[in-house]
Amino acid sequence: MKRKKVEENMEINPYEVDKLSKVPSWLKILLLKYWAAAAASFLLFGISQLGLAVYQEGEYADVETTVKLIILLGLFFALFMNYGVRLIVRLSYNRRNNTYRYNMINMRGFKSFGLALPYNFMMSIFVYLIIVYILAPNHLVFDPFGTTGGIGIEPFTVGFIYLFVDGIFLVIKYFSVSIYQRLKYKKQINSKFEFSQGLGD
Repeated sequence: MKRKKVEENMEINPYEVDKLSKVPSWLKILLLKYWAAAAASFLLFGISQLGLAVYQEGEYADVETTVKLIILLGLFFALFMNYGVRLIVRLSYNRRNNTYRYNMINMRGFKSFGLALPYNFMMSIFVYLIIVYILAPNHLVFDPFGTTGGIGIEPFTVGFIYLFVDGIFLVIKYFSVSIYQRLKYKKQINSKFEFSQGLGD
């Protein structure tokens, strides 16, 4: 009886790598961001009916409705991205897996939310402009239930647009950091070379 229990316990290996860990970090964060952006727009739809009237019969929403929608969407983006995505990115980070490069803001504390808020307000402006002025007039907004006629703020579409725009900013951030590090390294090499020359003289 004891031998049987020992054999059963031996089958469970606590150090074995689970299947979820085999999924690349960039894919996990991508799906998490998509979910967060879609959830933010869904929450906006649940609180207000503004999303139904952003573009209807060739007419755009008035300025007041537009401003309200952009502010609320930016606020929800900031909350979901800062207190959801950012925490997962920080927990997943280690020396071998630099997950910080997949996220724009990686600071700790309230400072991160202070930066996430203006960034996500800007993102909400881009998302709104793309949906209302490019997709909605051509009825290209995803409409799985046939209720909106391809217009309005729709979670699946918002998620894709957020990922697209955020990806552009991440590429800009990557190249900016890369150029800065190269210039810094080059400056250090030159200063060491000048110092060694000064010693030689």
